[in-house]
Amino acid sequence: MLIIDSSRLNLLGKVIELATLSEAFTKAGFKSTEKPPKKEEPKQNYSSQQKKSSPTQKISTSRPATAPYNFVALPKEVLPAQFENIEDFKEHIKSAGNISGEILLNIEALTPLFIGGNGTKSFAPIDTPIIPGSTLRGMFKNIFKIVTCGAFRGQTDNQTKGEDFNDEHIYFRCLMATKSSPAWMSSLNKLYNSRMTHVGKDKSRIVKNARPGFLICTTNNKYFIAPSIVDGKPMYHDHNSDKILIREYEEKFRYGKPIPERNSSCVEWHDTKAYIITGSQSGRLYTKEEFENLPRDKVLKVGKQFIRYTKLEYVDWSREHWIALPDEIRTSYEHDRNRRGVNLFTDEGILEREELERLTKKILPDVKTLIPCHFLEEGGQVTAFGHGQCFRIPYQKRIGDAVPKDLQSAAIDFADAVFGRAELWASRVYFEDATPENFSELPTAKAHPLMQPNPTSYQLYLKQNQSELNHWDAVNAQIRGYKLYWHNAKPDWRANDNELKLDRDKTPDKRLTKEITPLSKGSKFKSKIRFKNLSAVELGALMMIFDLDDLETAAYKIGQGKPLGFGSVKITPKLFIEDDTAYTELFDADGWKNPCREENPAAYIDSFKKYVEEKNMSNIWQDVMNELKKILDWSLAKQTDWSERIKSMSGDVSQADSVDERFKKRAPLPSIFEVVK
Repeated sequence: MLIIDSSRLNLLGKVIELATLSEAFTKAGFKSTEKPPKKEEPKQNYSSQQKKSSPTQKISTSRPATAPYNFVALPKEVLPAQFENIEDFKEHIKSAGNISGEILLNIEALTPLFIGGNGTKSFAPIDTPIIPGSTLRGMFKNIFKIVTCGAFRGQTDNQTKGEDFNDEHIYFRCLMATKSSPAWMSSLNKLYNSRMTHVGKDKSRIVKNARPGFLICTTNNKYFIAPSIVDGKPMYHDHNSDKILIREYEEKFRYGKPIPERNSSCVEWHDTKAYIITGSQSGRLYTKEEFENLPRDKVLKVGKQFIRYTKLEYVDWSREHWIALPDEIRTSYEHDRNRRGVNLFTDEGILEREELERLTKKILPDVKTLIPCHFLEEGGQVTAFGHGQCFRIPYQKRIGDAVPKDLQSAAIDFADAVFGRAELWASRVYFEDATPENFSELPTAKAHPLMQPNPTSYQLYLKQNQSELNHWDAVNAQIRGYKLYWHNAKPDWRANDNELKLDRDKTPDKRLTKEITPLSKGSKFKSKIRFKNLSAVELGALMMIFDLDDLETAAYKIGQGKPLGFGSVKITPKLFIEDDTAYTELFDADGWKNPCREENPAAYIDSFKKYVEEKNMSNIWQDVMNELKKILDWSLAKQTDWSERIKSMSGDVSQADSVDERFKKRAPLPSIFEVVK
């Protein structure tokens, strides 16, 4: 399954992994000033064609990126199952699906292991750690899909989460770029401006496209945007006079105290005015008198000094003027996991109906909540919305647009056939919990921060060529494949002093580090996979998970903390086939007689390989297997320089200028074979 998540990053790594470097520099404490548009800039005309194909993003670093993960490329074709539909499935079971039995699994931890539970310890529902059968099933199904060249699908109409990826829009923001900016930033900035700005009628200035308005939720939980009005006329940009100096705001409403964290974003109501706080620079803030006495050329260089506000009197209460917020746009906004500012559906700045009626002196029977916002409207439809004027916007293409259509086929593949297809038939494989034979625990300690999924890093998750970068809206954008983690024999998982220092004044829910008690390497577990009514080919495909085309040093990744080096396990299987004649005797010398006999899986594996040949997919299958074998090869983890080759790119949280240049320049991730060569 393609799980788009970041590797272990410290604070600067976290901000660099945001949608733009300019945003990151602000959060990291760098000073930046937004220069006025140059005279020639209004001549630019961002046509619809330019929106579809953004300028080339040249790669400008000679150092390759490193990461504790890589990608097994998707197959060029899907290997079909032995049957095509539900009717054929029944016949398939009758004619070929007569093999049942079990696979005993001996599991040994090659590195520390942590299966997430409710507390600091690995999952242990009855005080003894186990590996849940559901965890094993998820890992094995993912490998099974790769081994069998399975389909690669997103959500269906009745799913909230995709089978292999979440087919959603990725959000980004790139407010500015200079001549000295990296090529990728200039390109992304042009793409952002093509959506968020246009040339004014007088051809002398750039005009922002985002309109002010109010996000309204009705009592039946329908969402609308009411465009702002003034004197009964629509507002197409913020009212120029509706702003206050940050210094003046702090003195007036915070009794001289600064806005918390200075870079925070929020909506704060004072009577009928809503102040749209979008962060502040960390440099000097001027008083009203000082600012008014600044020379004009100096005014343009002092950075952000104002907070804008809107008023309840700007709300257009005429229902016929409200614009319905499409469900797709709303859910897409809610799924933007990289947003660090205001969430317009959960923010404290939302006004409830009771407060709205008190402030407006109106009876609003069907209005539940209201919060100010900005939005883009195209063809009478809301296409994006956010907090301030320069909000994060979605790429126009979805993740699914970067997946070859043929691989998103609904045709039945081996994973459907063996692991089940909910709307058609049940699974024919069943995973038992893995119970410990012996285990020990490492001392409890705080681990490095593990960041949330971050699909904005297109230089890592999309295929790249040698001279330019593709982002999600690029014509040739294509995801790199199944994301898997490298093994690391020397895991570095304990938080360092700087990371611990960041958490000292934070409440538990805001801390970056987490206290855990991992299981030690060498811990051993036993489990079992039971299977029912498989064909020889299907059983061969299942056993191929453990054979991996004769890779004797294969290991697997399981549990949490994979980016830290956790979760590498060696699995030794034993295949037992059910023997119908065994049921003539219920007991043997040891008690209940096992109706299964141990069997060598080689013949079944050969059946699967022969089936691949019959479908003319041997070359495609071998290409996939070659990459899978490399990333699961435990012997690589023992190389002396291996930890450096798969190291997370991050800087020192105590030094803002230590940001890895590969983050700044968006160095693409090398392929699996480029890493191991």
